[in-house]
Amino acid sequence: MSKTFYIIDDHQMLRLGTSSWLTSNSDWLCAGSAGTHEAAFSDFEKFADRGELPSLVICDLNFYGENTGFDFIKELCTLYPSLKILVYSMFFAGGFVKNAISAGAAGYISKNANSKTLLEGMEKILKGDIFIQEELQPNLIKYNTFTDALTKREKEVMGLLLRHLSNEQISEQLGIKKRAVENYISSIYEKTGVNDRSELEKRYGE
Repeated sequence: MSKTFYIIDDHQMLRLGTSSWLTSNSDWLCAGSAGTHEAAFSDFEKFADRGELPSLVICDLNFYGENTGFDFIKELCTLYPSLKILVYSMFFAGGFVKNAISAGAAGYISKNANSKTLLEGMEKILKGDIFIQEELQPNLIKYNTFTDALTKREKEVMGLLLRHLSNEQISEQLGIKKRAVENYISSIYEKTGVNDRSELEKRYGE
């Protein structure tokens, strides 16, 4: 049975370059690609109708003018539970890795990774494993260590902070008052030893 991949990234040259390299240097075949979530959903409806979902999806997290990649991954996994998703992103902080896996991704690789690591991740995920690039694993451990001191609600707020949601958006999503969000954020900063959102993200990326 053929091994097929589908790439979702809003940078056309990256889609073309990655697809070309993989098909030329491995036995993987490209099932298609998309630069927007809407285009990807349209393609997957057609794949599902034909009973031909790709073996693996390589997905970026950051799409200009669209919802976060985490929301997209979660929705895609809800619609197609058997789908295996590998995040291929410029973000390497522990919080991003954690949120991607929690959303349903089966793996996470930085765009700084070499081609050998990308292929290794694809093969392991295809076999049913969870794959996190070795260089990113300390970031994930550090993230989990930082968040051990947080309450369940603080962890929820922190996850949304790392997804770049505003206080108002966090308030709406969690169904709590904006003042409560501000209090949770203050507590998060105190417990993690940071002063603002920017420092929070940088600390997880160290």
